[in-house]
Amino acid sequence: MWGSLPMTPLFLTLPPGPALAGWVARHQIIRFRFPAGARAPIKPYWPRPACALAFYPRDPEALIDAAGRATIKPRAVLIGQPTALTRRAGGADFCVYQIEFEPGALRRLAGMSMAELTDQALDAEAVFPDLRAVADQIAEASTAEAMIAAAEAWLTTRVAACRGDPDRVDWAAAQLIRGGAGTLDRLARRIDLAPRGLHRAFRDRLGVSPKLFARIARLDRLIRARNADPAADWLSLAVGAGYYDHQHMARDFRDLCGVGPSRFLAAEAGAPERRFGIAEL
Repeated sequence: MWGSLPMTPLFLTLPPGPALAGWVARHQIIRFRFPAGARAPIKPYWPRPACALAFYPRDPEALIDAAGRATIKPRAVLIGQPTALTRRAGGADFCVYQIEFEPGALRRLAGMSMAELTDQALDAEAVFPDLRAVADQIAEASTAEAMIAAAEAWLTTRVAACRGDPDRVDWAAAQLIRGGAGTLDRLARRIDLAPRGLHRAFRDRLGVSPKLFARIARLDRLIRARNADPAADWLSLAVGAGYYDHQHMARDFRDLCGVGPSRFLAAEAGAPERRFGIAEL
């Protein structure tokens, strides 16, 4: 697939086709190659406000725990809402094709509560047996466009079989991702739900409470803003992302990434894409 060494690193983010608007937020395809036998750098993967479907058509990816033990992922994985940083290690020939879903979309596609998927990475072929053929097509694809076409054809068929429209809670989650939604009480009133009802619905459709989802979304906005403008000072970026002050920001880093901002940045600077001058935006 895509020739042999050497190759240009690929870090591609694309919107979905029109038929999947409202279901898929983005397609992301990443491909890096390191010398044979080399150990690829570990990626400190901060939590993002999304569930996803990921394919690993080349060398597998492993999750590395605190003791350094590796757990190999299946070649196709359903990823629930993460609540903490994970350490991911790819092989020398690394490729991931990840489909990030809009809020609530995976709940509708899979027909299961997202609370069952929180911080989980399930074998997607066990959940969707017909995905096996799609994973084969993606592994054999010679271009990124062919990979996306195979996945979108499968998703379009699945979407057509789904019943029901997006829930008002899905809309509320989208507002939290964008920022500026105001307080959670205000957000609950806007969609005519009591705070407890909002909490229950978020757990079911997103996998976490609205408060935790909002924190994850805020941290994600901050890290991407920092990557886009590394010369900017932390406080200005933090306020722009929705933090009150540096202490407020540092608490989210400790709770969601396990370390403070400076230690996170130092680890993230060693991520695989950084070797090629690429930063996640």
